[in-house]
Amino acid sequence: MSLGPIQSCTFNKMLSSTALKVEWHGSTRIKCLDQNPCCNRWYFTFDGSECRDPQPIEGLVYVDDGNATLNIHRHMSVVGLCTGLNQGLVDVGFAIGNCDGGYVRGYTRTGWNSASRIIIQEIPVN
Repeated sequence: MSLGPIQSCTFNKMLSSTALKVEWHGSTRIKCLDQNPCCNRWYFTFDGSECRDPQPIEGLVYVDDGNATLNIHRHMSVVGLCTGLNQGLVDVGFAIGNCDGGYVRGYTRTGWNSASRIIIQEIPVN
């Protein structure tokens, strides 16, 4: 069961007044290990912390299989904007974590048998 960082890269943010638009596209899988529902989330971090302005950038998969036999790999896109980041080098990370609400975590795979992409763009905000 993998939790934590999957990939990271450093981005040189040119202006403090801009936002970073981040995207991840790829294959995800979560498999429950018992008969309880399970949930995992994939999310971005900026210098080790989740975005707070305007909100976290995340996607989640919840499975309520009932007999723990589902093994479906799904395409997922996680896209969002993060503002309030300083000018300069920003460590952008992509990670797996637990869902809120006390759900059991599942056994996850990310990018299985397919290409995955992280795209980072600096964009103006009004």
